Amino acid sequence: MLRIGEIIVLLFVLVVVSRMAALGNALGKFVYSFKKAARGKDFVDVKRPSFGPSIRVDPEETIDPKKRT
Repeated sequence: MLRIGEIIVLLFVLVVVSRMAALGNALGKFVYSFKKAARGKDFVDVKRPSFGPSIRVDPEETIDPKKRT
């Protein structure tokens, strides 16, 4: 017959074993994202925005909807 101490140890082992899958999954995602960041993949440089070529519009050259030529 099992005593109370042995039952507690067995329950503790069952809880730890059931949580190992989630712990392994989280650790794997961490290592994957760390390697990806270390290689610089999907890195976004926020210092140099890429908005494309800049277009400057002269306010005097804007089209007035009231004037039709």
